[in-house]
Amino acid sequence: MKILRARLQTAADSLDALARFYGGLPFRAAYTVVEFEPFVGARPFYHFALRVPRNRFDAAREWLATRADLLPDRETGETIFEFDFWNAQACYALDPGDNIVELIAHRELPDESAVEGPFDACEFLGVCEVGLVGPDRRAMAAVLEPLGIERWSGTLDEPGGLAFMGGRDGVLILSAPDRGWIPTGRKAETWRVEVTVSGAREATAEVFGHRVTIVAAA
Repeated sequence: MKILRARLQTAADSLDALARFYGGLPFRAAYTVVEFEPFVGARPFYHFALRVPRNRFDAAREWLATRADLLPDRETGETIFEFDFWNAQACYALDPGDNIVELIAHRELPDESAVEGPFDACEFLGVCEVGLVGPDRRAMAAVLEPLGIERWSGTLDEPGGLAFMGGRDGVLILSAPDRGWIPTGRKAETWRVEVTVSGAREATAEVFGHRVTIVAAA
């Protein structure tokens, strides 16, 4: 599954800074377009991840560090996170809209880059994670599964756990409100997400205020 479009909300006064951070709005990461809709009166925030070639993680991490402070593990202080259960490594930062942005390299995916030297945003391989926050993860999964978006990792049974729907190259993370996001521990909040993903057939579903649209893959 590939995430083709993500429409998120952001504080209206963050738009200019977000445009500078990402090199323009909406911003494109390979096949994914990310849009920010201005919101007045509050500061919505999200978690999403950008995938990088597995041999370009260090350069991508340096790219991110020139734009924002890398977020450390609260226990170890490390800014590189090894996810052995996914055979992946990641780093995090806050963008100007207070979104928890992750760069992740999946070693089991074949994508590598012939580019050497400093990383450029054109090397991103797409948005591969978007968080969906709602009061009942099992009910959320029950809406997504008939669309062909099935649980790939995580749990629907463990209180406070996360359920990862989709696959390595595109996953919707189901979280309950108030569960802390890695690595800041900031409690998840329910803000509307509109996401378009590739799939076997066309369909649209509402998931606790989130709109998920499936576009049949070519």
